[in-house]
Amino acid sequence: MSVKAQRLKFINDESIKNGYTFGDNNPYFVEVYELMDKIKAKTMKEYLQKLEIEREKYEKNAVRNYIATSLRV
Repeated sequence: MSVKAQRLKFINDESIKNGYTFGDNNPYFVEVYELMDKIKAKTMKEYLQKLEIEREKYEKNAVRNYIATSLRV
């Protein structure tokens, strides 16, 4: 089983256990729809390290976009 398949299984199991639907209220939503395709890893440890880096980039970009759209008149 690939690292991404293992992660998706974990996310699915956690989402079901915690009663999350798979919409934007799910805490794993951004990881699956925005970040997972950008990460290439051979082990789960490597995947989680790269996920942290990609998540930081995503959050910085989201803040930058929010500020830019807020300043437009």
